[in-house]
Amino acid sequence: MTARILFKVEKSGGEVGLSKINAEKILLQFQNFAATTAFETIQFGYDGDPFARPERGIVMLRQLATMGKNVNFSTKASLEAPTLNALEDIQRRMEEDGTFLSALISVSCWNSASLVEPHTPSPVERMRGVADLKHIGISVFIAVRPVLPHIPDLEYEQIATEGILAGCDGFILGPLYADDRGQFVRFIPPEILKTVPSRKDVVSWSAHSPVWKRYEEETRLQQLTAMIECKGGRVFLSSADAMATVSKKTIRNVA
Repeated sequence: MTARILFKVEKSGGEVGLSKINAEKILLQFQNFAATTAFETIQFGYDGDPFARPERGIVMLRQLATMGKNVNFSTKASLEAPTLNALEDIQRRMEEDGTFLSALISVSCWNSASLVEPHTPSPVERMRGVADLKHIGISVFIAVRPVLPHIPDLEYEQIATEGILAGCDGFILGPLYADDRGQFVRFIPPEILKTVPSRKDVVSWSAHSPVWKRYEEETRLQQLTAMIECKGGRVFLSSADAMATVSKKTIRNVA
């Protein structure tokens, strides 16, 4: 079973910031939970970006790394040298304990990034982060989710090409979700959105498991999967599946 640790965030105009929470209190509560619950992997930052404030993210990650679980973090932030050095140290200590650290870099488009995700690092910067993380021995996946209906396939092909060149371990594709207010789809032209098949579904990556509208084109998903695999990349439909491959690889290396 894969469990996740999710932190509340505040979003404004594409920027992601950490909410005003007591980190020590959350870590203590989670440490008690981790000590009494059987699961393998902690997923850190799936509702927000732990490296929006790198120093705080590293402090929390160091604590999570001591809980005897594998840890995966998700980010779209630029990873500077001090952060990479800290991550390399955390990775080394976890390996000594028989656990592993892995990363998930979010890239939802390429040429359209300045419109879709303003005030965030460019796709080029994020690919540099992928390469830097691989250089220090951390497994890295690229989250191409949600797949956006108004983004042309050529942009996803560019992500695949650049991700493979950067050495990523695979790509995670996923659907687009919208709450009842349409909060996360307002930037998509309505005439395009209404052509996408949709249904109500539980949002598995949210701590509260809300039921939102899920937009997903199965045919397009299959085409993107085939394109990535043709280039030599691996495709996963969930982060849990991706983490399972890291776990298996780690076990083989130990053996």
